[in-house]
Amino acid sequence: MTGEALARAIAAELVREGFPRVPAQILLQLMVEPTGTATAAGLADSLGLSPAAVSGGIKYLDVLGFIRIDTVPGSRRHAYSLPAVPWYSSTLMQDRYGPLRALIDAGLADVEAGPARERLSEMSDFFRFLQGEMPRLWERWRASRPADEA
Repeated sequence: MTGEALARAIAAELVREGFPRVPAQILLQLMVEPTGTATAAGLADSLGLSPAAVSGGIKYLDVLGFIRIDTVPGSRRHAYSLPAVPWYSSTLMQDRYGPLRALIDAGLADVEAGPARERLSEMSDFFRFLQGEMPRLWERWRASRPADEA
């Protein structure tokens, strides 16, 4: 199986797991690009997507911190690449749950006692737990890597 065929298969699996299709395709295309970098036109061409689809996918991946956006020297075009910390690892370092937890906690006082309040409180507790565990997972991951990769 070629790298591009594997990238398509992985992207399809991510889509089956609920990840949006175009961002999955873009992300995996960048994974198999020899330089790890591509322009919007290059992504559109290699994936058979419209420029608008690529633009939307790039915005989605940028919000998640899964890609890096640079300007092509001497032009106004952008080049998209993978960040120094791989996207699958960077998810452990980002506090994605703090704002949601804060919203839940702020609103809990207005929810009457009962099953709904208990479920919302447990949800907040779960996000607090994840927020505390993610940095530990990151450290364990880094410690498991060879010294030259850490």
